[in-house]
Amino acid sequence: MFYKEIEGKFIKIIPDNIEQFLTPISLAIWFMDDGSKLGKGAKIATNCFKKTELLNLCKILKNKFNITVTIHSGGINKGYTLYISTSSMPTFSKLIKKYMLPSLYYKLGNFGLK
Repeated sequence: MFYKEIEGKFIKIIPDNIEQFLTPISLAIWFMDDGSKLGKGAKIATNCFKKTELLNLCKILKNKFNITVTIHSGGINKGYTLYISTSSMPTFSKLIKKYMLPSLYYKLGNFGLK
């Protein structure tokens, strides 16, 4: 992702212009690294990002790729994760699977088998 220097520390951020960098390949790489199956959907660990940044990212994923994503709290001081809904898994899987390593298809659950 991207970093911003704040008071001498570099903090991970999701920039407002993230849409121009999101492609099926970048989503596949991100999911292979930080994604996992969760129930009949999937999640992406985004624990270090602000909720406002994640809300923007959810809108972009919906508008650009028609993927419905919600934000789930990890609890106090544990940040947030993105949850890809069961209804969006066929779209998400079709979008990224061809860029994934076959050894990581299991992260897509049943959609990795199709």
